[in-house]
Amino acid sequence: MSSDSHVSPLWRRIDWLLVASAAGLLVYGVLFVRSACAVRTGPVQLLWLKMLTRWIPLGVAAHVFLAATDWRKWVDFSLAPWLCAIALLALVLVPGLGSTSNMGARRWLFGVFQPAEAAKIAVVPTIAFVLARLDLRSGPAKLLLALAAAGVPGFLVLLEPDLGTALTFGAAALAMAFVAGVAPRALAALVAAAVLAASVFLGAILLPEKLPPERRERVERVVDKFVFGHWKDRILVFVHPERDPLGAGWNRRQSEIAVGSGGERGKGYGRGTQNALGYLPASVSSSDFIFSVIAEETGFAGCALLMALFAILLGRVVWIGLWCRDEAGRLVCTGVAAILFVHVFVNVGMTIGLVPVTGIPLPLVSYGGTFTVSTLALLGLAHSVRLR
Repeated sequence: MSSDSHVSPLWRRIDWLLVASAAGLLVYGVLFVRSACAVRTGPVQLLWLKMLTRWIPLGVAAHVFLAATDWRKWVDFSLAPWLCAIALLALVLVPGLGSTSNMGARRWLFGVFQPAEAAKIAVVPTIAFVLARLDLRSGPAKLLLALAAAGVPGFLVLLEPDLGTALTFGAAALAMAFVAGVAPRALAALVAAAVLAASVFLGAILLPEKLPPERRERVERVVDKFVFGHWKDRILVFVHPERDPLGAGWNRRQSEIAVGSGGERGKGYGRGTQNALGYLPASVSSSDFIFSVIAEETGFAGCALLMALFAILLGRVVWIGLWCRDEAGRLVCTGVAAILFVHVFVNVGMTIGLVPVTGIPLPLVSYGGTFTVSTLALLGLAHSVRLR
């Protein structure tokens, strides 16, 4: 602990802007999860109450615990949590242990715990340890280890399949490597490889439509062995919005209508017709498409306030990293900021048609048990850096 910690106790160095912005986002979450679920029947109608009485208290407790614990301990002893995360991610894939969703994704243990979210808390300190603490003469070796720290859990998450969460691991690794001063050539080669892989992935999905029927069938059979069906459908609908408006393109189309119909000030709390009339499916309105509900009911004004809160939250995390005197602390804050940014960018982008639909929730706003707890825990890591 730094010498100035003896001058002022930890509680006097609490980052109140970070706390206030996170609290504001949680208020948004409770209010609009309640609105999104108001038209649903049964216990699902009270998801907002479960969020308020169970997940937010657990998340606040995790935040306080991590903020009160010296973040350097999490970095120096990060291997044990990382191995635990790998074990839990592997257990999810074991038939009979992992819970399966209606689309076939296997992401939960015991029906409520999502190891992919908990893995974020282990991956960020592990990458920071590799890049800032590990004494290796070879720069490429350090970069490869950092990529492995993110890539192994990312690959397991991809098998669930959960492409959105897997992307956050890659984003954190790249951002942290950049801040750590990894050789520009190595980073450029890494980015080029990622772009090439994405191009091959998209080409394999889009090009068969340009081929003659007999060759198209053969290529599609090969593609179907390696690409999950719903990934393929979402990419095709993104490129060709008119392709399947009543099927794979339904959620995106109704989301865009909801966002556009909100206007400047919205239709009023609880008065969003796309949600109330069931055009925006109830299964996603409180989670992945919560931004659509907010946009329809509060309009541009409500969305601008929401984005301002995210900007303050991300700005505080970045500011903490910039002023940290320990390289590992800077990297921890970078990883936290990168994960949150990807979640916000992809979630909002898919609701307004800028990116393909991906099952990735909006931090602190979408309904989600483990997701809410893990997000507050990640912020607790950044807060711990601030306090010290």
